Amino acid sequence: MFHGTIIEELINHEEWSHYNENVIHDQKDFVFVKSNGLHLKSMENLQTCISLRVCIFSNNFITDIHPLQSCIKLIKLDLHGNQIKSLPEISFWSGLKNLKLLYLHDNGFVNLKNICVLSACPNLVALTLFDCPVSLKGGYRHVLVNSVLSLKALDRYVISDEEIVQNWQLPERFKICNDRLFFNFCPALRKGTTYEDELNNIKYVISKINEILAHNSPVLIVQRWIRGFLVRKHLSLHFRGLSFCAQLEKAAQWKCLTDRQQLLREEAGEKWERMHPIKSHPEQSALSTRHYHLRIGQETGDEIEDEECDTHFSISAFRLPIYTSSSLKYAAVLNEKKQDLFPPVAQPHPVTHSKPVIKTDALSKRNARRELSARRSDVRKLQARSDIDKYHTEQKKQALLREKQRAVAMAHVVKERANLTILEKLEKKKCISQKLAERHHETIQRGLQRLWQDRFNYLAKVKVRRALFVEEMKQKAADRSVIQNFSNERNFLIKAMLKIEKLEKDENVLREKHMIVQQKLEAEKHQMELHKLMKESR
Repeated sequence: MFHGTIIEELINHEEWSHYNENVIHDQKDFVFVKSNGLHLKSMENLQTCISLRVCIFSNNFITDIHPLQSCIKLIKLDLHGNQIKSLPEISFWSGLKNLKLLYLHDNGFVNLKNICVLSACPNLVALTLFDCPVSLKGGYRHVLVNSVLSLKALDRYVISDEEIVQNWQLPERFKICNDRLFFNFCPALRKGTTYEDELNNIKYVISKINEILAHNSPVLIVQRWIRGFLVRKHLSLHFRGLSFCAQLEKAAQWKCLTDRQQLLREEAGEKWERMHPIKSHPEQSALSTRHYHLRIGQETGDEIEDEECDTHFSISAFRLPIYTSSSLKYAAVLNEKKQDLFPPVAQPHPVTHSKPVIKTDALSKRNARRELSARRSDVRKLQARSDIDKYHTEQKKQALLREKQRAVAMAHVVKERANLTILEKLEKKKCISQKLAERHHETIQRGLQRLWQDRFNYLAKVKVRRALFVEEMKQKAADRSVIQNFSNERNFLIKAMLKIEKLEKDENVLREKHMIVQQKLEAEKHQMELHKLMKESR
């Protein structure tokens, strides 16, 4: 990427002659040319600049811009303040497909049809033609706006919808050339600008024009509303059947819980283990761990084996399970009922004698006692198992209650977080709106300052021009007076010379007449003498 300023006088100078070949060779890589106020008359040196993107040739004496036909990558072309009277043909502008900014004000354009060839420029965004004779014609702006379809700004004003749509009467806010549509996109040139500065300026100009159109074009505003309605309609399918609070909770869950779901699960598992340590035998601990895994939502590889163990689960009647306070009270009541139904039986004393004779009554009593003890043991086993089942059901109920409490607590936490995020977003929006208002105020103040500065500079230039004009008029008047005096003196001299010549002619005529009279008198005298002589001779 090369930057360059091409000056014919500089290239043709003797001291720079050994650089001419390198300069002409490097012109193919030039992307930025700035020749402002250098009194140039032609642009022939730009024929080889095929990579040129920004060209500033303002305030010169250029009349022909055909050499720019090979610069097909132009983005910005500034030719204001020249002596251009006609634009090239349509083929010239159709090749400039990247041209977006074109400054042609303060030139000598007269024919409006010649200006309409800019319709072949496909991506032209901003155009200036003020201070040209063609801008004084009626309907000039209407013709250009409806000829160049891609145009968005013309002569410091963004194009309104009222200019495009025929017979559309809009409110004062959207009228043609109102204050909201004003934008000076061709300010005075600054010294020392680089290619990057020009590109940033082009981006700023185009973005500002689009921003003004977005806020002051009814068509774009309606399109924006319709797009928002369609997006909300598409998203409403995901929130159908939910209340406003539920929608907020769902949105908050999407934002918060998706990222921290695994972390919350691990924290919940650790808290449960700390609050409820397991003190039962290995089978009961395996059962409790299986329920814990199912409650948390994790899938373990030993789940099927634990279920099989649960179906064959049994505890010996001689080992009491662990009960809570409510279960212990219930067990005491059951023991009292057992004692009422099954009174305790005295154990038989051990016999040290030889084997006595066993009678049939004694055998029947012994068998009855054995059956009774077996029944007691079976009842105790069944009762212990029922107690264990009741204990596990109570444990499950308590676990469900704890899960519900934890879910409610998490829902409250999520709701509080959602409220906090909503408040933070509202505060951020308020801060952003305040900052935007401050920026808009600053930009308005800067624009007003620039406008006043431009007006002040313009008035100063007008004053300087008026002073120069007055001085020129005085000088011309003095010259005219000198010329008048000289012409008067010349006329007087000519008249005097003519009078002298006339007098000399008159004197010559008188002399000639006097000579003729004298000759006649002499001739008459001679004749008279001859007559006398003749008479005397006779």
